[in-house]
Amino acid sequence: MSRTVIVSHSHPNLRYGGGEVAAYRQFRYLLAQDEDVFFVGSTIGPEDSAKFFGSSQQVISFGPRDFCLRGRGMDAFTMEHPEIRDEDWIFEFLLALQGDVYHFHHFWNIGAGTIRRLRAARPNAKFICTLHELTAICANHGQMVKRSGELCYAASEVACAACVARPPIDFVLRKTRMIEMLALFDHLLSPSEFLRMRFEDWGIAPGRIAVIENGLDHHGSFPPETEAELLAKSGRFAFFGQATPTKGLDVLIRAAALIEASGASFDLPLSIEVYGVDKDGFTRLWPDLDVPACVQFRGRYRPEDCVGIMRTYGWIIIPSVWWENSPVVIQEARAAGTPMIASDIGGMAEKTAGWGLQFRVGDPAALAAAILSVHGRADVLAEHKARITKPINLRDFDAERSRMCEIQKKPFPSVQAETMKAC
Repeated sequence: MSRTVIVSHSHPNLRYGGGEVAAYRQFRYLLAQDEDVFFVGSTIGPEDSAKFFGSSQQVISFGPRDFCLRGRGMDAFTMEHPEIRDEDWIFEFLLALQGDVYHFHHFWNIGAGTIRRLRAARPNAKFICTLHELTAICANHGQMVKRSGELCYAASEVACAACVARPPIDFVLRKTRMIEMLALFDHLLSPSEFLRMRFEDWGIAPGRIAVIENGLDHHGSFPPETEAELLAKSGRFAFFGQATPTKGLDVLIRAAALIEASGASFDLPLSIEVYGVDKDGFTRLWPDLDVPACVQFRGRYRPEDCVGIMRTYGWIIIPSVWWENSPVVIQEARAAGTPMIASDIGGMAEKTAGWGLQFRVGDPAALAAAILSVHGRADVLAEHKARITKPINLRDFDAERSRMCEIQKKPFPSVQAETMKAC
């Protein structure tokens, strides 16, 4: 039996985000199938490490095959660790697991140098990377959003230099290093066509990236809903996500405020509930924004409860103001059979096409109009629910991953491996 090591930039037991949740769900599925599999996550920088680790502690074990390493921060521009001893520790830990397949769900906190050394040390192993966002292309948090808040449509050394305030030659070198790192992988995966096209436009050869949506277990169909149930749900809206500026939660709150200020009266009460964020967390980011009475904050939730919670709402709102690739919340909404109202860019536009509503990104008035267009409309809700298809399940995702791993690739020659060791 081959051994799979799944590597993530974070651990969902400590921080909840789409990439790490997708990686962990893959791990839990393989573990349930009695596969030889390990999961390795990391803390995000010194603050998280100080919060969860003792002064000399290097690893947390959540189980005999489930680990979180101490992350001490890394250079976001080079994707390298400032201290070689930090890279040494991560490299040695991953090497000691002796994986036949290393599936990376990110390289942040892991490091480009770690991947180079591990590739050299395990030349016959399969290396897979799922590209969850645009970090390799964009040095501004991988979001292709300019410091001014404008969306960025293409990377170039001059435009990136103006945004990040470094000489253009630095971006030429960074791109070369990132493409060389991605070339170390046998297989590159993207959960969306949007992300694949962005990487191809940037310089990855066409056909090099396979598009496979992240797997999500779901359990058949739900019982039919009565018209009364649909009507009740048509007044219930929800947001699921983190309190970060790019998630667009402020756009949703501003939209709710516009609806409230309009003085419109409803036979059916309007309810907007926010999951993953508490009110204090929201206020720290947007202290000057008043929260309308129709908005309630529900705080954190367990990933395994998400689909069930979503099932109780009529519409899920995803108002992110950056491109997003393939947000796990979209798959969860599909699994729940609950349509979405989404920003009209990136993977959000791609993944909600045909069964969701879309509004102009960053525009509270457009979002308010979208909410009002479906509020109290059981017929519209039923129509959109009927268009939803279930997301790929973990069994089918793993079957496709396994098929790719069977594709033979010439091992790294020893000369190249020795050269990489010296890097």
